Amino acid sequence: MAPGTEGRPYEGLPYIEPSHAGSRQRPGLNHHTLELYENIWLGIAGLMAVFLFVAVLASLFSGTFPTIRDTGGHNMGAIQNGRVDPARLNETPFAKPGVYENPDGTVEAWVVARAFNFTPTRLEVPAGRPITMHVTSADVLHGFHVEGTNINTEVLPGHVATYTVTFRHPGETKTICNEYCGAGHHSMINKVVVLPEGTPVAPVVPATTTTTTTTEVTP
Repeated sequence: MAPGTEGRPYEGLPYIEPSHAGSRQRPGLNHHTLELYENIWLGIAGLMAVFLFVAVLASLFSGTFPTIRDTGGHNMGAIQNGRVDPARLNETPFAKPGVYENPDGTVEAWVVARAFNFTPTRLEVPAGRPITMHVTSADVLHGFHVEGTNINTEVLPGHVATYTVTFRHPGETKTICNEYCGAGHHSMINKVVVLPEGTPVAPVVPATTTTTTTTEVTP
């Protein structure tokens, strides 16, 4: 052992070059291989983008809502907001909730939510016809959700939620309040019955046709 290397056993030993005999070298990723992988991932991303685009178009034209009795989906239009005085509902079409056909052939439904029920308790609508639904609250905050569809909105006193929906096939479902409104919240359920196409709708009461534009004003 060389002088001065006590306690350092490896000092003073000759250096031996490691042998690479038999060792395997990992193949490198050259430019062409990387470009191939990039093109593959770009192709996958492009296919996904096309798929999503086609899915969005299909949802707009055919409806993507869950079925009622496994008979097909429903198509819902955009929600609009209006105002009404909850203390004067008897001076508006909400005085007689229900489904009515206007003289021009359009169909409207008027629904009032109050603790702890919806009026009417049974909403009968025809299949295959656009229906403009107006929902308001007479007292506190409520929710309006039609099971089996994506009809889901908050209903506030003085606020009118208006939307257009087309039920495509006959069937039955329920409307529930999904916003806590008090001790009887759990019992706030009513029924929506989708009648076969061609089912006649009651004509609108003439006295209520002129009040919509004066009591429901877009903020």
